Amino acid sequence: MVDFALPEDLKMKIVELVGSNVKPTLVRDLTFCEHDFGNRLVLVLPESLSGVPINLKKRQSLTVRMIGPSLHVFDMTLSRSADGGHVLKDWNTVMQTEDFEEGDTVYLWSFKGPDDILWFIMHA
Repeated sequence: MVDFALPEDLKMKIVELVGSNVKPTLVRDLTFCEHDFGNRLVLVLPESLSGVPINLKKRQSLTVRMIGPSLHVFDMTLSRSADGGHVLKDWNTVMQTEDFEEGDTVYLWSFKGPDDILWFIMHA
């Protein structure tokens, strides 16, 4: 069974940001490709996360924000991938800043911020 517990400091950050509709989104092991190639993380997501629609068409994108384990906030872009999934761009910045390594198991949460902005929280 997967332990999807959100660390206390990240919970407090959501409260500080007046976030709502906090949802566990996915658990995955980081692979070589995500770590060493490209500047994006490929995700399989539903059409809506935390009450924010993400039913993007080809060439459409959505500005999102991510909080890493260090509580650093990243501005990122979520777009539709060629295979119909989703791509989170500017991923290398997160990898380098947060010192994620190949094989790390990461937990991704989503929540809706004020102004209906989609936020992600990622921790290992």
